[in-house]
Amino acid sequence: MIRTGLATRGGTESPCADGAHIHRRGERVCAAVVDGAGHREDVVDLAGRAPSVITLMGMAMGGLVGLTTAGRLTDAYDRPPHMSAVYASMEPGHPTGIHWIGDCRAYGWDGTALTQWSTDQTMGQWLRWNGGVPIEIAQTQDNWARLGLAQATELTCRQVEIPEDVPMVLLVSDGISDQVNPDTWHALCREHSEDPQALADALVTAAQGEEDDSGELYRDDATAIVLLRLPA
Repeated sequence: MIRTGLATRGGTESPCADGAHIHRRGERVCAAVVDGAGHREDVVDLAGRAPSVITLMGMAMGGLVGLTTAGRLTDAYDRPPHMSAVYASMEPGHPTGIHWIGDCRAYGWDGTALTQWSTDQTMGQWLRWNGGVPIEIAQTQDNWARLGLAQATELTCRQVEIPEDVPMVLLVSDGISDQVNPDTWHALCREHSEDPQALADALVTAAQGEEDDSGELYRDDATAIVLLRLPA
């Protein structure tokens, strides 16, 4: 059996441009989180549509098809929205399949440690991978996602499998990963290790934001999905 939790909270700017969806068929659960760049009407509209496209197509044909199909929706707008996405498929007796594009993240909690299983597709990460650039410069480019759903193909989407013995998988937008410190992550995972909805709510609440360049508090949209595989 798989238990799930989903929580989201809009940031300083409105309306919220995050989106999420969970779909269940039998014992298998598919889930997706998306994070749009900016808050234009077309970005918010796609954020409300793309997650269910990803999960339903993912359930039928796999995560890559889910992401690429949602990516084709971007061509329906005058100005194709930029949107990161992460997808998970969890089923008893199988590893958890993860597909992503952009900088939404997938984590696994094994009961002791929290591991990031996805790798951000950002300019900062690209500079680190290629080397030759001071780490301080690379860090300034971490908010620049090089790829999104509009560029989703079999060559640009990434995938990984989280072993079956990792019972909890978390999908988050960068409003969570950027604004919740590691100590808080671990503490909340330990406290709510058996209650995915409580953990999703707690992560969203913990994402309090940080000061922007003007010195004012800025909170990004924050979304979390938690999937928990219970022992057979």
